[in-house]
Amino acid sequence: MAVREEGSNILVDGSIAGSLFPKNEKDIVFPVLIDGSKVPDLLRVEGSVFGRTIEMRGGVRIDGPVVSRGDARLNPSNKRIYLAGGITVNGVLNGISAFENNKTSLLDSIEKASIIIRGDIAVNQSLFLNNAIVFGSIRAVNCKLQNCIVLGTIMVQEKLTVSMSSIGGYTARDVYFEGNCIMIHGLGESTSKPVFGPYESLNSEIIDSDVRYYPAMREHSRLVNLRHQNVNYPEYSKLDEFTDWVQVSATYNFITDEYSEELTTKWVLSIGGRVGDFQVIQKSIDSLTDMLNCGFEYDHLKPIVKNKIKEQALSNLNDDEKWILEQVCS
Repeated sequence: MAVREEGSNILVDGSIAGSLFPKNEKDIVFPVLIDGSKVPDLLRVEGSVFGRTIEMRGGVRIDGPVVSRGDARLNPSNKRIYLAGGITVNGVLNGISAFENNKTSLLDSIEKASIIIRGDIAVNQSLFLNNAIVFGSIRAVNCKLQNCIVLGTIMVQEKLTVSMSSIGGYTARDVYFEGNCIMIHGLGESTSKPVFGPYESLNSEIIDSDVRYYPAMREHSRLVNLRHQNVNYPEYSKLDEFTDWVQVSATYNFITDEYSEELTTKWVLSIGGRVGDFQVIQKSIDSLTDMLNCGFEYDHLKPIVKNKIKEQALSNLNDDEKWILEQVCS
């Protein structure tokens, strides 16, 4: 059987045509283990998954939403975990990467991403992701991203750490940038001044902080910042911590602030006065907008226009963006 009780777990070691929900009251207290490590190709659940706690191992694809009443752990090992409907976790979400074992990651090639999540991530406590692509937004209390690409906005109540990653935008109390990072959109707001520091790789290489504005470097690179590999980018693509992050008076933000009718001080990423090639930047923004619209709306489009809209979006994307859109629109 693909689903059975084993010890204190509900074990799933084969593909399921439907959803995975508790069948009786006692099932509610059992952790759910979805083990695709011994499946030759991929363990697929074509519906949703609900459990007290959830652990996924090896190659797993979940087509529907994933909901955990407690913690969740994603361990793809040398395979890939693909969540096509987002994930909601009441506790801690920990995404372990194969990068720690074979020392390859999406910094080498995005096809080597260990975790792909299409849809939003909502975590009531802390979130850690390594070597992951998120086609959606993130909300958590604390969040650390390492070797990740997040195409949406990250909303964090307390501390956000961005290590060697590319993100769409952020709202956080505190934010730390480590190593080479990318802001896909010029959107950022924090209560304290952002901190920019070096990143130490597994081979003890120290990589200095370098944050880039993606639309200004898109034609010259991939969706990750490879500055540490001596790749040259336009000078105007570099975001400067002293001039591009400014202190302003802002209204109450329900994510990071206690309710107040008075204005509060925020540190905001502002690129309004940046000098650059406006035509290149505008073209990049339009292409990224088409990509996001296609990815999020694809399942809701009429079959007769699906492929047409997808092909139109793909025609204006670079190789990294094409690969990601193909994954989420499969």
